[in-house]
Amino acid sequence: MFDVVLLMAGRGTRTGLDYNKVLYKINNKPIFRYSLDTFLEIEECNRIVLVINPEEEAEIKSLISDVNLKKIKIVSGGNMRQDSVYNGIIECNSEVALIHDAARPLITKGIILNVYRKTLVYSAAVTAIKTIDTIKELRDGKLITLDREKLYNIQTPQGVNLDKFKNAHLKAKDEKFYSTDDVSLLEKYYNISPTIVEGSIYNFKVTTSFDLEIMKKLLEE
Repeated sequence: MFDVVLLMAGRGTRTGLDYNKVLYKINNKPIFRYSLDTFLEIEECNRIVLVINPEEEAEIKSLISDVNLKKIKIVSGGNMRQDSVYNGIIECNSEVALIHDAARPLITKGIILNVYRKTLVYSAAVTAIKTIDTIKELRDGKLITLDREKLYNIQTPQGVNLDKFKNAHLKAKDEKFYSTDDVSLLEKYYNISPTIVEGSIYNFKVTTSFDLEIMKKLLEE
C-alpha cells in the first residue's frame, strides 16, 4: 500500500487566472479532481493527503463531497513547496509515499503503480522523460553544450520510502536546505539514487496560459 501527497496550494499566476489554477474547471470538473480520481481508483492507494491553501478549504470540500472521505486528509500548505510536502508526509503512514502535483491532471494508473513498485525496491523513484531539446549551460561566460542523452525532464509522482524521507526532511530543516524536487533529499542525505520511471509528454504541469489551453483541448477530446 502507498499514501499520496497531492500538492494543490499554489496560486499559478502565470496562467492568467485570478484564482488557484487547480480549481479551474474543464468539462465541469476542477483540474485537481482528474489526478485525485485516478488515485482513488487504485486499490493499493491507502490515503490521499490534500495539501491546500486554507482559504480554499470550504470550496475544496464542496468539490470532493461525492468521494469517500475516509481516504482523504486535508492539511495546509507551507511557505515553500518543500514545507508543503513536509506538512503532507507527516500525515502519511504507509511504507511508500508518492508526491504529485495536482496541476498534472493526466497522470495514469500505469505510471503511478510503476512508481510505487519501483520505490518498494529502490527506496526512491522518479517519473521522467528524456530531454528532446539541446541544453546549453553557461560557464564563465561561455555556452557549453550538455549531452542530451544523459538529460531528463523530471515529472511527478515521485516515490519515496516514508521513514527515510521524513528523516531527510528533518535534516534539511536543521540545515535550512531546500531542494528543487522531492527525491533530491534522499540523494543528499542517504546517497540514494532514484530509479527512473518513464513518464509521458501528456503528464505536463499546467503552468502558463498556453498550458491551460492545451490541457483544455486534451481533456475535452
